[in-house]
Amino acid sequence: MNYQKTLRIYEWISYILIIGATVAYFMLRGQGPWALNLTLCILVVAVFCRLMMERTRRQAADAENDELKEDLRKLTQLYAQEKKKNAGSNQ
Repeated sequence: MNYQKTLRIYEWISYILIIGATVAYFMLRGQGPWALNLTLCILVVAVFCRLMMERTRRQAADAENDELKEDLRKLTQLYAQEKKKNAGSNQ
């Protein structure tokens, strides 16, 4: 699964959980303290999903940075070889 798909999944799950917590709160408003605990648990899971989304975003950025560093390393090596080749042919 790629990073974009994972980001979208975590984002949608967190939105659904926030809406679910809102619905649970208004449906179970006068039922007692267990209703508030249920709402709080749902909100904690939603926050966890948002944290996982940010973690996935950071991992995607790190992977892209590593790829760019590797590309830069290859291009620098090719440039050095070409420069050495051109310097040898000019003499």
